[in-house]
Amino acid sequence: MVNRYIKGIFLLLLIFTGVNAYAGQWEKHEYKSGDFTLPYQLFTPTDTKSTLPLVIVLHGSYEAGTDNQQHMLKGTNIGPDYFASAKVQNLKQAYVIAPQTPVDIRWASTAIAPYDLATTPITPSMDALLKLIDETVKNSPVDASRIYIAGLSRGGQGVWNAAFHRPELFAAIAPIAGSGSPKDAERLIKLPIWAFHGNQDEITKVEYTREMIDSIIKAGGTTALVRYTELEGGNHADSWLTAYHGTELWQWMLNQHKN
Repeated sequence: MVNRYIKGIFLLLLIFTGVNAYAGQWEKHEYKSGDFTLPYQLFTPTDTKSTLPLVIVLHGSYEAGTDNQQHMLKGTNIGPDYFASAKVQNLKQAYVIAPQTPVDIRWASTAIAPYDLATTPITPSMDALLKLIDETVKNSPVDASRIYIAGLSRGGQGVWNAAFHRPELFAAIAPIAGSGSPKDAERLIKLPIWAFHGNQDEITKVEYTREMIDSIIKAGGTTALVRYTELEGGNHADSWLTAYHGTELWQWMLNQHKN
């Protein structure tokens, strides 16, 4: 299954051969939290005088590492490349953080399956990421009422996890083909969510997202805040190809902000 996932990534690179024209600049950075170092790239838009939204983009397993490059997926219109693209930035400029977690440390839990948040310690990567977000908001002209987070596969699991730990931090989340902690769904009932999953996903079971969405609704969430796109016949990659197609996801995010 891993080989199929890797082949899928290479196929995407072949499909999306056009290079995006960025309306800003990426720069490499590192964030140190104790003994742990989190590589990340920060996209700074051309408008550095206005208070602008911030988007955090979490990668999947294939992009994990410490080279601060593999996760960028340049030229694919996926993840960081999507949010820094001219078509997205022309609608509304935003800062983008693209962090990279090591291969042996996930954004959440220790496996791809659902977990129990109460008995699952926060990972070094997630702990550092949340601190990095706070520091970025403090030191940059970021609109704290418009902080968004999106991620695919391992990163989709990370999106759910970040929201569990800091539901008040985000204006909206977009978990793509990831798992969470369904018993803690009540934490998310006031948070705008747009989840994506293919019902033929061979890597992350579609039941993982279904259970999260069902648990949120049962805990008191509403369809006014929760959107779920399940792709009939869709595989693992189809979920993020759909999420990052066009500008609908970005337009939806921009309509969400904290009071």
